[in-house]
Amino acid sequence: MTCTVSTVRFDDDSMWLELSDGRVLGVPLRAYFPLANAYSECSPECRMNMHHR
Repeated sequence: MTCTVSTVRFDDDSMWLELSDGRVLGVPLRAYFPLANAYSECSPECRMNMHHR
């Protein structure tokens, strides 16, 4: 089964990933340090690297 990220959005505390199978994952920004200090207007410009390991 393959699942992909269909939408990424941000609020003040979390990054939200909507998956192709309908699940929604919330990741606290403090768990990903570069985003924790990002300006709110910069966060939507972030790109996901699907090949990072």
